[in-house]
Amino acid sequence: MRNKCSNVLQMGSICRQFVLIAFISLSCTEKMQDWETFYEKSGCLETPRYAETMAYCNQLGQASPWVKVTDFGVSPQGRKLPLLIVNKDRKFSPPDYKSREKTVVLIEACIHPGESEGKDAGLMLIRDIAIHQKYPDILNNVTILFIPIFNVDGHERFGPYGRINQNGPKEMGWRTTATNLNLNRDFLKADTPEMRAWIKLFNAWLPDLLADCHTTNGADYQYVMTYSLETHKNMAEPVRKWTVDLLIPYLEENMVKSGYPMIPYVSPKEWHNITKGLNGFAWGPRYSTGYGVVQNRPFLLIETHMLKSYKPRVTSNYELLKHLLQIAADEGSSLRQVVREGDRLTEETLAGSGFSLKYELTEDSTVIDFKGVDFHIEKSEISGGDWIRYNKKPKNYKLSFFNTVKSSETATLPYAYLVPPEWHDVIDILQLHGIKVHRLKEQVTLNVNSYRFSNPSWKEKPYEGRHIVEFEQTSITEERTYLEETRVIIMNQRTNRVIAHLLEPKGPDSFVAWGFFDGIFQRTEYSEYYVMEDMAREMLAEDEELKKEFEEKLASDTAFAASQRERLYFFYKRTPYYDEKYNVYPVGKVMEKVELPL
Repeated sequence: MRNKCSNVLQMGSICRQFVLIAFISLSCTEKMQDWETFYEKSGCLETPRYAETMAYCNQLGQASPWVKVTDFGVSPQGRKLPLLIVNKDRKFSPPDYKSREKTVVLIEACIHPGESEGKDAGLMLIRDIAIHQKYPDILNNVTILFIPIFNVDGHERFGPYGRINQNGPKEMGWRTTATNLNLNRDFLKADTPEMRAWIKLFNAWLPDLLADCHTTNGADYQYVMTYSLETHKNMAEPVRKWTVDLLIPYLEENMVKSGYPMIPYVSPKEWHNITKGLNGFAWGPRYSTGYGVVQNRPFLLIETHMLKSYKPRVTSNYELLKHLLQIAADEGSSLRQVVREGDRLTEETLAGSGFSLKYELTEDSTVIDFKGVDFHIEKSEISGGDWIRYNKKPKNYKLSFFNTVKSSETATLPYAYLVPPEWHDVIDILQLHGIKVHRLKEQVTLNVNSYRFSNPSWKEKPYEGRHIVEFEQTSITEERTYLEETRVIIMNQRTNRVIAHLLEPKGPDSFVAWGFFDGIFQRTEYSEYYVMEDMAREMLAEDEELKKEFEEKLASDTAFAASQRERLYFFYKRTPYYDEKYNVYPVGKVMEKVELPL
């Protein structure tokens, strides 16, 4: 027994010595290695390229057991999309969503690579957490997902002329991807490989709190940092309340302490002239902050001021990210609770309800203090317009702030949506967003609600690679037959808000609006004029009501009366040869719960 005890004590002593040696070794390595970032070595004037960024990320991963360097996809030009996972327990795989005990915070930088502060701030912050252990309590309760460069191809379109109105860094990346698409307009439609990879990452981890690092355009003012967090009724109430009551006051108070007082990100009501008032935002789901809304998560938009020099912009970004991680650590339990409650309410209460798809600002306003700069307006002999001339002298204003919104488009959500199997692009994106999609095992015929469209018109110029379509719609109820393999999306999911925004046509980022269903607006069958001349006469002879309707339209509509095509089309669309699916939405809405063969 004495020998066994002696052996145990000896082994314990060896283990303690090993831990001590490892600690000393890590400490020596930390001191020996150069931990200044590329940004710091440049005198805070430059930001690193992709290869230099990855070299520093790999240095972090090799030195700290808390950091794993990986990727979450590949760009169109073949670059890996980098991801740093920071976890004190060395757990680098997504934990079970409902039972996890740590808050997951996702921070993304360089979605617009010319706006690179988040990359440089994030690298320094992770170094200070994992290597220098400045904020040791954060990782006790938080797992960090950090994307230093989201738009990697745009990042490598590198040069000094990326943003004409921005004060540094010396060189920077380009705003859009290699295919000239803006990732921060792509969160819902998911056209880009980069965004599809991001959405898969999001669904794997389901982070509780997110941040997106940007730099502003717009007016001049004193603030180095502005921000946006959705606070309107378009988001799940528990998440909205936590954001308003806890998150915003904490961040604003602590940024004052850090020396960077901040204000919500605003836009002048009259472009550049702030004295006419400032507008807030109700973010749509094409944007990061709006995507957080439909996924029931706070998604912080960080906007440093482009006219300030690069160093204070990076430092303020660092401070805001630090405070964001700190509240995630301190209030992680309450955050996870409200996020899950938001998911539950979205899952259980939206079906059958009137759901707001779009919001617009009202003329209601409050008065806020605003730290601006003095300016005057003069008429420009060059442009012929008003010229805003800032003189850099600080000036405090009291300004009208327009941030009250009202719903401008609603829809009644069904028990389930039915999507015919031929619309595979639509189905793929629904599943990409983490939406559960069922299949019909056999053909069914049932009454559904849907929409008939009229007066479609497409934007003349492309926007984000598509021509957005505007239209009028009328609700219809009809009997339809849906084939085997039709997809059924039941509205009992935490992603119900995502489903509604994609499948309700009047949503600003719906599949219909973005052109996924453009084929239904195309009429391919028609009638020769000489055929319709005979048929029209027969129809008028047989139907007095039709004759009366035709004559009234001739008398009241001069454009119609002057058009041979429209006059004959009047009769053609009343024949059984007319395409009954023309301008009709193929997606059906089952309003009441029904047993379906799934």
